[in-house]
Amino acid sequence: MSVKLSGESLTPFLHIVKQYDHYIQTKDVHGIMSLFVTDDEPHSFGLHVNLNEREALRKRFTEYFDSSEPFEADMGEPTVYQFGEAACLCMILQVKGSEETRIRVTVFLENHSGQWLIRHQHISQSPV
Repeated sequence: MSVKLSGESLTPFLHIVKQYDHYIQTKDVHGIMSLFVTDDEPHSFGLHVNLNEREALRKRFTEYFDSSEPFEADMGEPTVYQFGEAACLCMILQVKGSEETRIRVTVFLENHSGQWLIRHQHISQSPV
């Protein structure tokens, strides 16, 4: 049975969110890739192309960082559910400069020897 986390138990997940945002803002491909599983099966779906392997994900981040300004949004408080060595983090981003554009983020994480890593992320425009 999964458990909704709160308080101090959210700390490692809030840290991942903060790191992810930092790496996006600083356009750090190595840093952002360090947040994903190290095998060749991370997945990313959503507003950008669907990616199903580590090198494709690295290439996409590199192209994005080389071609555009970092994405800026205000982050809502994440909700995290944990089941053993797996966790699901959900949150809403309010795009800066847009009153109407909200992004829904769902991230599935796995615990690898004490380090939470992203296995799957899904980013899409929120319907509300």
